[in-house]
Amino acid sequence: MTNSAYTAQLLENIINLYLTKENALVKNLSFILESVVNHDLLNEVSASNEEMASLYKKWVTRLNSLLQSKNAAVRLCAITLIRTTCERSHTLLVANAKSWSAQLLGFIGKTEADAIHKESIEALNYIFGYTHDKPELHREVATPNMPRYNQLLLQLAQKEALLPTVLSALTANNAQFPSNSKHIAEQTLQLCLSCLDGSRDLDQVIAQRASKCLASLYRTGNKATMADQWRDMLLRLIGSVHQCLNRLFDTVDEESFEFDASSSYPFRSVERDYVEAFPLLLKRVQLLQDSISTFLTTATHVPVRVPVVQLVDLLCRIYNVFDGSLMRDYKDRSEFFSVMMCLPTLHFNTTKVFSSLLYCTGQEMFRYSKLFSKILHRLLTEYKHKRTLRLSVYKLIRLCLEKCGYTFAENFTKPLIAAILEDLQTVKHKPTSLVMPSQQKGSHKKRKTEVTNSDSITSRLVSSASGDVQAAALQTLATFLDVFGFALENAQRASIDSTVLMRLLQTVQPSNMSSEEVNLVKVELYNCLLASVTRPMEAQASILPHAVRLFTAGMNDSTHELQTICKRGLTICDLITHARLPPIQRALPKESPVVQLDAPVVEKKVEKKAVEMVREVDNGPQSKDREATDIQVQRTSPKEPPVVHWNTPAVEKKVEKIVAEEVKEESQSKSDESMDLKEEVPVFNVPVLPKESPIAHLNTVVMEEEAEQTTIEVEMKTAEEMDAQNEEPQSKDSEAIDIEEEMPAFDIPDIDMAGPDSDVEDDE
Repeated sequence: MTNSAYTAQLLENIINLYLTKENALVKNLSFILESVVNHDLLNEVSASNEEMASLYKKWVTRLNSLLQSKNAAVRLCAITLIRTTCERSHTLLVANAKSWSAQLLGFIGKTEADAIHKESIEALNYIFGYTHDKPELHREVATPNMPRYNQLLLQLAQKEALLPTVLSALTANNAQFPSNSKHIAEQTLQLCLSCLDGSRDLDQVIAQRASKCLASLYRTGNKATMADQWRDMLLRLIGSVHQCLNRLFDTVDEESFEFDASSSYPFRSVERDYVEAFPLLLKRVQLLQDSISTFLTTATHVPVRVPVVQLVDLLCRIYNVFDGSLMRDYKDRSEFFSVMMCLPTLHFNTTKVFSSLLYCTGQEMFRYSKLFSKILHRLLTEYKHKRTLRLSVYKLIRLCLEKCGYTFAENFTKPLIAAILEDLQTVKHKPTSLVMPSQQKGSHKKRKTEVTNSDSITSRLVSSASGDVQAAALQTLATFLDVFGFALENAQRASIDSTVLMRLLQTVQPSNMSSEEVNLVKVELYNCLLASVTRPMEAQASILPHAVRLFTAGMNDSTHELQTICKRGLTICDLITHARLPPIQRALPKESPVVQLDAPVVEKKVEKKAVEMVREVDNGPQSKDREATDIQVQRTSPKEPPVVHWNTPAVEKKVEKIVAEEVKEESQSKSDESMDLKEEVPVFNVPVLPKESPIAHLNTVVMEEEAEQTTIEVEMKTAEEMDAQNEEPQSKDSEAIDIEEEMPAFDIPDIDMAGPDSDVEDDE
């Protein structure tokens, strides 16, 4: 069986088994709709088949007959099937739009059940909307029926049950058929204002659709004045809010504010008694603020000018009234405190206007960054223990960070970090092991008044803020790190990273949080950790090693969402540490340059410096108490001599013994060849410095004949003056032994000390 034959068989079964029997249709309407939609029985491809064309004709005929049924439930089913047919088959819609629209208008004009009216309006909305961009069909279907349709909608608006459907239909007509809706624009405006008055207890859906309908009324004006009409309507809504605030803040000593009463909509006046007036005014302000938010967040057909200054003035006027505001003189004190009762609700509703303004204007609010930071700082301080308002404030802060960016974050860094860390703090309570009983018997007998099995032993040991507040704070922290994390001070960044790591490594979870809240907070903690990894600081150690371990451990968590975040975090960490990526450029410490000079130059400089040191020390007051040593350096001139740093005070005992023996041998040979040695190797008299004096480090460069072994030839001898080179070797030996006793020793590796015959070997 082909696909077309299979579809025809299914559609024929529905017509024969259900549409021909009214009772079966009413009971099984949902089954019929699911079969038509799931099997696509009314698709356009099957319409070319002759068999399917005859079935479609039979389907339409049966629907028209069901519309004439005397049973209201059957008529409702028929209207529902007609709307489904129009949605699934445009061919059947074009062929039957004129007849179906006329029949549906007849149902709206007659006294029918609300369900039939509602279904008829929705079906007509789809039919008229389909003809919007089809001129020929528009002339045949929409143009002759639209005026009557709008009038019938205004009549049905008197029923509160049909009000949401009517408002949606009027909104669509204003947008798609503005010329046909121009004559009912004023009536539509009054209908919307009656829904925003606050005198009726209407559903939130009705208020939202009334605001959307009001925001679409500018389309009914001339094309040249559409933008001005939109701005004028928004300004009048702002003026209406100010008019309500004048009555609410009558007892508050606020700043002088100039308000034009003519720039507001004419709402019904409230009673003079504040007990009855304040709830009505508060609700009206809430509805008007929702309408302003709808204006700011609804797309417009033409470019418009947003009254930013007026909106910011409205926000400042509302936020300037807080718990610490002063009361005017000679006013009712109870009325003033009634206003204070309204402030949390008023501030919470104002956050919607604030958010809508940020969404609408975006980066244009840079110039107000400092003002917004002051407002939000005070809100964070005031609503420290009010959960709902604190959540809304955190949402506003995130939005300001996203829209205003670095400028806002720079002005709000310290108070924001302090508030976030405070909300993330966990408090450990000391368990009470001994409790005094509340009641004691009146007898004078000594009884044990200590209870060791009290419930306080198992009381909450760790507590914290509510889970949603912590989640909001962590979301704000992640956004803050993305925007301003690289510019934080080292102490601020360290406190943030340490707090996040401590909460992730915390084994004992707060007992006042459910498991769902714990998982929610943990997810946001991992998001903050990822934000910290992706926004590192050059002057601070990276959190990357800890993050890799935590993300790896999080892969074993039972929560799927947490596993996904950890997997993404590991991927990012792997990209950061990938071997094929270019290395991160970091500021390296400057190395001291090494200058290599020729051997004669080095010898001359060393001799000159040593002589100067000897003269300075000899001229000092302690020159008589110091002992001197002669350091004779013999070296060769290799091609690339290595640099060896030799500290004269740090000589091992073993080295001292070897040096002393060499000094004795050298002293015997020096008596005969003193003049020759003076010409070949300079001899310096360097006194030994005491412990309090600075230590002079002499760098000697010595190289042996072989390339792999470096020898250091050091010859030490004692002398009192430079001219006493030819004294007896016995005095030199005694002085060398005294030096050996005074020099401190520490463990160093053995050094190959070359003898005095090394020069002879080099010459050979």
